[in-house]
Amino acid sequence: MSMIRYNPFDSTLPLTMRDAMDQLLEESFAPTWRRDLFAIGRGFPVDVYEDELNYVIEASMPGVKPEELKVTATSTAITIRATTLHEEKQDKKDEPKDKKVGGYVRRERYTGEVTRVIELADAISPDKIKASYKHGVLTLEAPKAGEVKPKKVDIVIEE
Repeated sequence: MSMIRYNPFDSTLPLTMRDAMDQLLEESFAPTWRRDLFAIGRGFPVDVYEDELNYVIEASMPGVKPEELKVTATSTAITIRATTLHEEKQDKKDEPKDKKVGGYVRRERYTGEVTRVIELADAISPDKIKASYKHGVLTLEAPKAGEVKPKKVDIVIEE
């Protein structure tokens, strides 16, 4: 086995033009941290806070109808799923055929399915979660499950 001298600058400097282009395309125009921060693409921003009794989750979902939302929960995680479909803009029937009417010029709002899974540090009671949706904000109140206390087990002595 031959040894190769380590050069810390090898990984930072592209060797070829192809490597430089690959690196540029990987970093893209919106780095990963920015996509998460501003919810660009297939995500939505979520705030989670807690008090002694509950976790409260607020998810900003503008333009999503309540019937397009689905929330599922386990004892340690909550999954929020929204499926949005775009509406096709139809040409008006009263307009003359030679005049173009009603097509999108620009489309930036995401349509499709988005999912977020929120892992929680403490166990919750999934059957007691309260959900409300107002002005594009989904609010979930998840009560924490009480601490599991040790239970005394009686021992039956057989003779």
